[in-house]
Amino acid sequence: MTAKANEMDAQLDAYVSGKREMHQILEMSAEQLQALRGRAQFFFDGEHDERALIMLEMLEELDRTDARPTFMAIDVLLRMGHSDAAKAKVQALATRHPSSADALIARAQVELALGEWANAAKTLGEVAKRDPSAKSEAGKLGRALAARAYATFEANR
Repeated sequence: MTAKANEMDAQLDAYVSGKREMHQILEMSAEQLQALRGRAQFFFDGEHDERALIMLEMLEELDRTDARPTFMAIDVLLRMGHSDAAKAKVQALATRHPSSADALIARAQVELALGEWANAAKTLGEVAKRDPSAKSEAGKLGRALAARAYATFEANR
């Protein structure tokens, strides 16, 4: 094997083992990554669901440490009526980050969309236990999701 092939194998091994992210291997700048996030947000906000999903899945692979694209992809999948695919995304997130509150937030997001109010309340309670002051990003998302759920619940009573 050539030195270049050996280097690529090492890079791939680092990616598979979780030691490096794809955006690092591709040497993408922070600005390039942010531009892709902006394009995904544009498609998401414009409800171009298929395009948004493509961009979000690409972002998920480029930076597996950032859960925001997964949250947005779950929203898109639920909007498209693909609750099973949304549940699969939640499971993948839980597998990738087993001790993270992000998986709990994603699970609550799906539970709320499916009208599973009791399960969602229990899941959001778990998030609140992990971050009672809601100072972390997950804690803030949990509070925002709980507020949105409460407003929806009250509007439908």
